[in-house]
Amino acid sequence: MNKTDRMLAIVLELQRRRIGMADSAESRHSERTAAPCGLALVEGSWMLVAWCDLRQAIRHFRLSRMKDLIVLEDRFELPEDFDLKKYTPSDDRNIEVRLRFNLEAADRVKESGYPYLEEVEEHPDGLDAVLRVRRLDDPVSWVLGWGSDVLVLEPESLRARIREEAQRIVKRY
Repeated sequence: MNKTDRMLAIVLELQRRRIGMADSAESRHSERTAAPCGLALVEGSWMLVAWCDLRQAIRHFRLSRMKDLIVLEDRFELPEDFDLKKYTPSDDRNIEVRLRFNLEAADRVKESGYPYLEEVEEHPDGLDAVLRVRRLDDPVSWVLGWGSDVLVLEPESLRARIREEAQRIVKRY
């Protein structure tokens, strides 16, 4: 049984019991308790949608980052108005990133399915793209993957971040 199947089985067995877990994201580690509401496949990753006792709000926990999961004796009731099928999380992607791609890359960019890609506009000089992200680190790997086919137009802080990472790559090779 793979990790996703195990998690699904645990959620189904919970019978409205709280869980304790450690969440080890890239830049932080936290321990918390939560009331599971359900599982959702979001942009290719399984997420536990749960009421987070620490944040006092619905939060999403990536299954691949959850460690030391335990089922607690504490029980909970879902709010009567909560329906996972109708639930839509608020969009907290508030940072706008503007990119310019070489015309040769235009079709590949449009077909990429990149989840942060909000709009594209083709013109004689190439393809302008707008991304909407939560953090400036979110698009770094994707942008670097396009090599010299892309130019970060704004924000300047992302241009600097890409430049720094490219210099680290050059030093490594």
